[in-house]
Amino acid sequence: MISNLLTIGITTKNRWSDLEVTLQKLEELQFYRIPIIIFDDNSDTICPFDIKQFKLNIEFQRFNESQGLIVRRNQLAKIIKTKYYLSLDDDSYPVSDALESAIIFAESHNNLLCISFPIYNPVLGQYQNQSFEKSPYQVRAFIGCGHLLHIDNFLKLGGYRETLIHQGEEMDIAARGFQKEFYCYHFPSLLIHHTASNEGRNWHRMDFYGSRNNVFWNDWFVPNELKLYKQLRTLISRLILTVKVRRLGLIKGEIWAFKNLEKYAEYRHTMSLKLYSDWTKLRFS
Repeated sequence: MISNLLTIGITTKNRWSDLEVTLQKLEELQFYRIPIIIFDDNSDTICPFDIKQFKLNIEFQRFNESQGLIVRRNQLAKIIKTKYYLSLDDDSYPVSDALESAIIFAESHNNLLCISFPIYNPVLGQYQNQSFEKSPYQVRAFIGCGHLLHIDNFLKLGGYRETLIHQGEEMDIAARGFQKEFYCYHFPSLLIHHTASNEGRNWHRMDFYGSRNNVFWNDWFVPNELKLYKQLRTLISRLILTVKVRRLGLIKGEIWAFKNLEKYAEYRHTMSLKLYSDWTKLRFS
């Protein structure tokens, strides 16, 4: 049974209304027997609704200090007892009943790290992650708001890099997995809705860490022969975007990262030109 192989893990902070909708959607899909674990990363208020109202197998844990959602997702992976972990943001949920088919596909790939899914934003009416083929195919990485992890392989890689903070952990572990022959695949049949609520989002923080972590990724994985070119392209694109949107966090993150590259030199897993070429030939997600 699928409930013997899969646990749903949800991390949340300060988005109770989104979480309530997500649980409603999981109930509509009749995921009654699938274990669901929710970690609240020290929200400013306690949950305003009764979680027990849902006919779901929910375990809820509230933390009294904030450590970030990357840390919480690693903690979830360590306590989950099933083989697979469907990781959802509090504002993300499946809208099709193809989860069992996704598990069957996962079971046929021992080298699996993660399965990504098509991600659709019903508020904006657009895809954040689109399928390009009707059948599953290998991809570089995955979108974090809704994905399926093979827990043993995930933990063999050490889980998400908690140093990254806030963004970029998916690309980092996907690249590390690719080097160890643990691969990511896209499964088109299971659609995830991601409402991408702006509630609780700090745009300066997102800009800063998004830029910072992009520079780190280039330093940690891009072949030495291409590293300077890649970093210059990244810097120029961030400068242009900073002028366009007038948010200084974008360029501040870049500058901070360049000043602190050697501080994180231990994380370098530089790819060979051949491996990097194989990586870049794959679709992103």
